[in-house]
Amino acid sequence: MAYTVQIAEHIAEVDHEWDVVVRDTDAPVFYYRQFLEAFEKHPIHPLERAAYLTVRAPNGTAVAVLPAYLQCGTDPMRVLATHFPEELNRPALLSHIWHSYESTLPTCPEHDPGAVHAALRALGDLAADWKAAVCGLVNVDQIDPLSTVLAEQDYPGATIETGWRMRMDGFKDVEGWLATLRHNPRRIMRAELRRAAETGFTTRRLSVQDADIDGFMRLARHTATKHDNADYYQQGIFPEFLRHLGEYVDVLELRGSRGELVGSAVLLSDTTRTHFPFCGFDLDACPNFSPFYVLAANVVLETIRKQREWLYLGRRNPDFKRRYGFTSSPLQAHLRRIGPS
Repeated sequence: MAYTVQIAEHIAEVDHEWDVVVRDTDAPVFYYRQFLEAFEKHPIHPLERAAYLTVRAPNGTAVAVLPAYLQCGTDPMRVLATHFPEELNRPALLSHIWHSYESTLPTCPEHDPGAVHAALRALGDLAADWKAAVCGLVNVDQIDPLSTVLAEQDYPGATIETGWRMRMDGFKDVEGWLATLRHNPRRIMRAELRRAAETGFTTRRLSVQDADIDGFMRLARHTATKHDNADYYQQGIFPEFLRHLGEYVDVLELRGSRGELVGSAVLLSDTTRTHFPFCGFDLDACPNFSPFYVLAANVVLETIRKQREWLYLGRRNPDFKRRYGFTSSPLQAHLRRIGPS
């Protein structure tokens, strides 16, 4: 008997074994059923169709899972435009969504060659059936052995971004983190936190249901506008997407002495990681300190408080992340053309 692959087009059609594989492989929150449901109900970027692949071993046990999305012309991070311009306006079947910066192929046991081969073969076959020009995985960490496996399986890789993370389980408080830094970054961060406190600014953590999500959207779009990317946060859709994530979301709000919201950070959590993927702030409302520095320090504090092993800070803003102890790793797009170019 061979490995088999079941394909569903709605996450509700996938049974509990998806959750078992995700749990047993310590996959990131982007693979949790609730995240996939949130995107399906509130797609934060355009898509044509969705597919959820469950790979079964010869004995019938689910051993790998993979979400994939057919899309055309969707490129909020300008990955296709920069690295694959000829594919930009052609259908592509990709895993994961563009807002996920930690893509993988959850497999138990890890990188089981039979399961990986079956998943990639099924992905390619589905791409051909759905008339996609390319298929593959984007935002795969180069240090993940999966990146090598994908290249060996005829999914060549190209570096598209840089991901950032920091090991956190050795810190007991923010001072413990600051003590590991060079003198100048440590001095600057302490000064930023002091000036914010002296002028009456405070930060608090809220559930997604209690947070001012409309305020977050205003600030996030304002910040993203500087990079011509405000539509990364789709009005109407993005707030409902966040609310659907429920217990896996916390929001840090930075407010002034009159209660005005000047900064907001969305945190996602899974078993071993805190993710800091979404943030917005108003520099003009904080004339003597950086709201981003204050939010980042409080993200560190929340990660320590929740006893997570890792803090992931997504992509970009390399100067800050390097100065404050985060480690970089190239992110790869492993894409394979389907049929004639």
